[in-house]
Amino acid sequence: MLPQRTQTVVTIQYLRAVAAGLVAFHHAKGIPVFAHYAAHFGTVGVDLFFVISGFIMWTTTEDSRRSPVQFWLARIIRIVPLYWFFTSIYVAAALITPESFYAVHLEAAHIVKSYLFIPATHPNLGMILPVYALGWTLNYEMFFYLVFGVCLFLPWPRLRFSVLASAFLLLVACGLLVEPSGPVSRTYTDPILLEFLAGVMIAVLSPLLMRCGSVAGFMLVAAAALWVAVVFGYGFVPERIVSHGIPASIAVMGALMIEPAARARPSRLWLMLGNASYSIYLGHPFAQRVLLIGVNRTVGLASMSPTLYVFTALLAGIAGGVVCHFLIERPMLRACRRLVRARPPIAHASPQS
Repeated sequence: MLPQRTQTVVTIQYLRAVAAGLVAFHHAKGIPVFAHYAAHFGTVGVDLFFVISGFIMWTTTEDSRRSPVQFWLARIIRIVPLYWFFTSIYVAAALITPESFYAVHLEAAHIVKSYLFIPATHPNLGMILPVYALGWTLNYEMFFYLVFGVCLFLPWPRLRFSVLASAFLLLVACGLLVEPSGPVSRTYTDPILLEFLAGVMIAVLSPLLMRCGSVAGFMLVAAAALWVAVVFGYGFVPERIVSHGIPASIAVMGALMIEPAARARPSRLWLMLGNASYSIYLGHPFAQRVLLIGVNRTVGLASMSPTLYVFTALLAGIAGGVVCHFLIERPMLRACRRLVRARPPIAHASPQS
């Protein structure tokens, strides 16, 4: 039996957990002393989140009567408080103990733009990043929610999809033709926006995909893994939409094919990790930094096996995110929803959600 459109999709929750784990792995080995530890495929986790976000936003609103304002309010409640919490912790730590950071340079205007999800050039790194660098993905998420919410003014799903697709395709086309230089224009004409659109398209096709069978689903997931292995294993990294976006989309399609079988015996652990994926995404660098400080003050990082450290840091990041989910994120969500008297969202969206 196929799930209703508003029900939690088990395999999508599993993929959210995988996406958060991939990002945590990428940062676990991303310290200077392990520069030789070249395994950069963890960045695909972000693209999984984007495709999943498009999928969930469509499935939870296609037959819903939620107004655009209600949609935006639900997204703000879901995304903003925890992100602001970690951004504030990061800024406070940078001000109090700047020696704990590899390099830090704070500017008031940059911090304000970070809180407001306005893309800006990082004063220290020279890249388009907020003060808490992980938030670059949330700039894209919030822009997607803005455009998607505008489309909700249209009562017909087909027209809604057509307008959304046209808007994103036009933005990307403008970016390719004009090649803008400003942080805002570069961000919101980036081809990575097409990953959200891919998720929406997969959502439209999901009833058909769920009838294709688990064997085909596992084959697609394996194909996505092979795609990533070939791209990163041989050092041939084309445009991100090709190296990251396509395998992420294939993995989501494969997961949906596996969904009917997965629903028969869902894993509580993986569902919990999926629910905690936003906390894992935002919180894992703090847990990993605590581990790094502890290792440096005891055995010393240089004397530790890189593989052992990366594995330990991965577990620490995930565990720290899970603790954050239960002790900070969930109480924060309950308090915010009571404050605005908003009904809870039907389902979570992306790691970032």
